[in-house]
Amino acid sequence: MKPFCLTIAGSDPTSGAGIQADIRTFDRIGVHPFSAITAITYQTATDFYGYKSLSEELSKQLDAILNSYPIKFVKIGMIPDNKSLDIIKDTILTHNLIAILDPVNTSSVGERLSSEGLELEIERELFPLVTVLTPNLDEASYYANKEFKNITSDDFGYLKDAAEIIIRKMYVDHKISEIQKAVVIKSAGTTKNKVFDLVCVSNFEKTKSTLDFKIIEKPKLSVQGNIHGTGCIFSSAITGFLAKGYPISLAIEKAEAFFDSRFQKFIELPINGKVLDLTLSEPKIEVINQIKEVYTYISKSKKFSVLIPEVRMNISGSLQSATTKEDIAGIEGRITIIDGYPQASGEIKFGVSDHTARLILSAKEFDISINFVTNLKYNPDWIKAIQNSTDLDLQEIIRDNQPSEIKKEEFSTMQWLIKESIERSGKIPDIIWDKGAMGKEPIIRLFGKNSKNMIEKLEKIITAIQKQ
Repeated sequence: MKPFCLTIAGSDPTSGAGIQADIRTFDRIGVHPFSAITAITYQTATDFYGYKSLSEELSKQLDAILNSYPIKFVKIGMIPDNKSLDIIKDTILTHNLIAILDPVNTSSVGERLSSEGLELEIERELFPLVTVLTPNLDEASYYANKEFKNITSDDFGYLKDAAEIIIRKMYVDHKISEIQKAVVIKSAGTTKNKVFDLVCVSNFEKTKSTLDFKIIEKPKLSVQGNIHGTGCIFSSAITGFLAKGYPISLAIEKAEAFFDSRFQKFIELPINGKVLDLTLSEPKIEVINQIKEVYTYISKSKKFSVLIPEVRMNISGSLQSATTKEDIAGIEGRITIIDGYPQASGEIKFGVSDHTARLILSAKEFDISINFVTNLKYNPDWIKAIQNSTDLDLQEIIRDNQPSEIKKEEFSTMQWLIKESIERSGKIPDIIWDKGAMGKEPIIRLFGKNSKNMIEKLEKIITAIQKQ
């Protein structure tokens, strides 16, 4: 099942911040977004004109969602008043939610987003229920009761003290318990060419509690005008990665990487307004369209269903310069059989494929032109038919020949499969197949350069099989 996330936040008409930015972020990360709106704001990326609280409707929104769907992770943004705060607090307790709070009290242009003095109520009532807190430097200064000016990496000890003060407020009676929590002070300080976030994660071992600190550096950019919605996107990214099963520290690291990749690209709005561009790049859109082309081709005919293995089929395609799993797209949930036809279980997204993605990355170490791979069902008769009736190049790999240390890691296995093939034939063949091993299904792996190339090879394979 696709992971679920809930955002409780204000509505931003620019879609650069607030609930719209959260939804866009959840979608990019690969989780399904649910939302409950706390307020309607009247703003642009450069001006804030006011807001209207929806606290009267908030509980009805939350009851409808949480009484129907198994949601465990929630990102909380704009809390306009005490009534909204009380509803959110009761909701977290009632449904045992894991909450990530962006303690925003002013807009990016400096106007209040909540009633005066609500910060203290949020600290007292909500902090002990929160798992991850993401204050900016001004918010951290307020909650730690410390004054921050011109913070640099030399002030690390001062920042650590502030982070410890804040994270202890996230526990009952300020005593760290066995529940792991974290605070991330955004843009905590600067060096000559960098800006850094300070991450503080609590740990509890036996009777001893510890705090682990980490500095995450990012390039310092010289940007004119207001950048709208950055805090919303970062905190919702953490929520999304937690929902996907990552532990707190790794979820924060992945959110930092996700945010940093988007922070290099803005949508320019009039009057020096900017929002982060969460849309896909043209090269990524092209990869998705090519995967869609291959999938559309096979999904129209029942004849291709015979090719789907027990572990289900995936079609993965990569950026030409792919170096990580996040550069490779695939079909979320893979392809199964419904009513005799190949049927995708989810959408085409980047970062959702695993085995096939690892195969592409391993293949690219030897041949940069390999951009596509799909896994097919193994049948010894099919191997003979493909060898006898097509011009495709096949290579068998015997899994039992793997060194024991390689068998333990799947990525090492994929690298080994490719390396073995290269050593035997000096190239990446059209097909690498194996008869399986203990706990491993026999598989045919089909490699290609683009969608057209893959379709041609699939047609050759199915034609050869049908001639048997």
